[in-house]
Amino acid sequence: MTIDKDSDDWIAKSPATDALIIDGGADLNNTLDPTLEFPTYTRYAVVASCFVIQGLSCGLVHSWGVQQEYLAANVYVGETSKIKTLSYIGTLMYFSLYLWGMLAGWLAEVWSYRKLCFVGIVIMAIGQLLASFCKEPWQLCLTEGVVFGLGIGLVFSPTSTAPARWFTKRRGLATGVAVAGVGVGGLVIAPLTEFLVRETSVEWSLRISAIYIIVLGSIACYFVRVPFQDKTRTLRSFDWHAFGDWRFAIHAWMVFFVTAAYIVPYAFLPEFWVDNGISSQTASVLIAVANVASSVGRVATGFAADYIGVLNSLVLCLAIASISCFVLWPFATGIGVGVVMGLCYGFTAGGYWSLAPLAAGKLFGVDKLASNAGIFYTVSAVGAWLGGPAAGAILSGPGHGTNFIGMSAYVGALWLAALVLAIVNRSLFSKRFFAKI
Repeated sequence: MTIDKDSDDWIAKSPATDALIIDGGADLNNTLDPTLEFPTYTRYAVVASCFVIQGLSCGLVHSWGVQQEYLAANVYVGETSKIKTLSYIGTLMYFSLYLWGMLAGWLAEVWSYRKLCFVGIVIMAIGQLLASFCKEPWQLCLTEGVVFGLGIGLVFSPTSTAPARWFTKRRGLATGVAVAGVGVGGLVIAPLTEFLVRETSVEWSLRISAIYIIVLGSIACYFVRVPFQDKTRTLRSFDWHAFGDWRFAIHAWMVFFVTAAYIVPYAFLPEFWVDNGISSQTASVLIAVANVASSVGRVATGFAADYIGVLNSLVLCLAIASISCFVLWPFATGIGVGVVMGLCYGFTAGGYWSLAPLAAGKLFGVDKLASNAGIFYTVSAVGAWLGGPAAGAILSGPGHGTNFIGMSAYVGALWLAALVLAIVNRSLFSKRFFAKI
């Protein structure tokens, strides 16, 4: 293997890196620490930078609803077809967030984590800037849904996986803190967007977001790196061997089921609560509770993974999420049970996003974590695209949109299917029930 000294991901040749390179993808817990060649603060700077980029990208996805609501209520009043087109933009963003995972993970490994993230940040800013000059919803679909969506898709996989390359003992906590940027970004950027829309306009809110994306994102990108990079791999040397591992297929199906289920409660619980006599303002607060729990869950489950094992934590998370949908959702017709539902589902569903890349690293090695996790994120795009519409079709059946029992059972069944597959992979990894894995 040759190491490129001019790369931003280079470290000096040492016994530590030799062990890691020879190991060829085994768990870093079984090798020497490759980060010893760097100052101690480097690993923490990587986590912080990934936190910021995750917050910028996903926070803006979450804040789109503020702009969509304003446009529907004040610009396209009574224009049903245009309002319907606006509703596609959020789905396009969510879809694009995962769609480009396979490409982004591969490019990060064979090119550069830092440079790829910078390219993604620039595309995100361009998407927001172009959107500020759009007059028609279809134009917003192209700029926000496609261009901006490409940008967030390029940064999501590298920033989800880079922290795991820097830690051995606290890998779960580091990843959890980084991906917690998703929830924190939503909590910060959504109110900021609402303020900018109210005080200026949708157009200027988009232009201002382009400015802080390029400023904050560029600074954060400088610190995104990994401790080593295999420069013998090229753009033509994509590793297809993983597709021959049936554990890989099991994990991919698990990811598909989770992503199909994940967003449905967030999208439909407010409607469920309003139909059961809870005010829309209170329903918004209950969803905010779920979002806060999601941020806490991302950190807490990563922390737990360091002590009880990644695969064990994943099984526990999926089990609680499934129980939340089967048992709590049908009875969450009041504020009390609604809070419990929001806390349990938000905590465990959010925690999954910390554990997913960690589980991929545990099962298939961390040296190709970005490309492997990227493949799983691309699979997630299919689940994200199909899960919501299927839930909506179920809701539009018996009860004419007022009977949510079928929907809660559908979402619970998806989480349960993911749980079964996670248990299978966990048992294939080790048959010892109390093993820390």
